[in-house]
Amino acid sequence: MQLFSKLLLITLISSSFFVANFSLANANVTPKEIKAIDSGYSVLKLLLEDEQYLTVIRRTKMVLTFISINDTSTTIIDAISTSSERSLDELEALATEQPKINLSEMPGETIASATLNSLRMATAKEFLFDGDNFEKNLLLSQLKVLPVIIHLAEQLEEKETNSDRKQWLNRLSSQYREHYQLVNSRISITATDKS
Repeated sequence: MQLFSKLLLITLISSSFFVANFSLANANVTPKEIKAIDSGYSVLKLLLEDEQYLTVIRRTKMVLTFISINDTSTTIIDAISTSSERSLDELEALATEQPKINLSEMPGETIASATLNSLRMATAKEFLFDGDNFEKNLLLSQLKVLPVIIHLAEQLEEKETNSDRKQWLNRLSSQYREHYQLVNSRISITATDKS
């Protein structure tokens, strides 16, 4: 259970940068809202960066422990990883369209950055060295992260003024909703198989 609280904390830290300033009450985009939108996209980028490494984590686990996961779970995890890598490239390209998005990196010396990096390392260690529950933990982690990506994309879509980015955000939320449904179905099947 400690793993899931860490994942939730990562999600909350990431989301707080976005949610703190994001207001849907006003349809006009003010300088403060532009900064909030930029922050929202920066958080989305951060989440996609982490998600793109799911296949690496899965393969590393197999190499270190000779434990692999079910073929169906492998397909789902690899699809999320591939989608995230592709979406990250698309986001970086779309950020250059007008009005431009400032995709800021979390400064390396801040407490938030150090905390996030520490949590990432602890979570990765738990994934890699907790042998019996790896598949379940990996899938359950996606039930925590995917909804954040979905809701973040939906909130950004509501404020977005660029039509290309608006369409991209709509496709992104739909795609990650499909990933979520597959993960949720797989968790249900896995739970049924073990009972």
